[in-house]
Amino acid sequence: MFEPILRHESVAPLVQRYASMNAMEQNVVKLCAVVVAGLLLYTLLWSPTKEYMEQSKAGLERAEQLQALIESNKNTLARLAKGSGSSKSLTSQQLVSSVTNLAKRQGLNLKRFEPSGENEVKVWVEGVPFNDVVKWLSALQKSLKIEVDQLSLERGDADGLVSARLTLSS
Repeated sequence: MFEPILRHESVAPLVQRYASMNAMEQNVVKLCAVVVAGLLLYTLLWSPTKEYMEQSKAGLERAEQLQALIESNKNTLARLAKGSGSSKSLTSQQLVSSVTNLAKRQGLNLKRFEPSGENEVKVWVEGVPFNDVVKWLSALQKSLKIEVDQLSLERGDADGLVSARLTLSS
């Protein structure tokens, strides 16, 4: 099995030197070879494997701690989420007031508006710049968390002007 290796031109001089040594020197060389092989195994296999296992155990402990924290605060988080959803919902009256006030502040004239359901309002605008409608809708969403449920846009008589029918909800 090792014949081709032992006959190779770079290994042959070492084999001859080993053969010329006495038995005690050969035993020392064998012992050194075993020590070097053991160090290589430890350095290349055992040490990285052990380090990986330690890192994995630490990661598992962090994940278990996070899970315990989430489990201990689950009821609190659910209660806060439920409470925040109901407190932000506006009544139709508040919704109409908020929508019209923001439209006035942005210089947008509403042609018509009417409450629809508990927390919805229908709004009509005509002949207004498209960019103003987009800015108004963006402000409604960002500042008041009012969302557009339905939107119908029609091109106006002049360039950039639109007429819109919207259903907004909180």
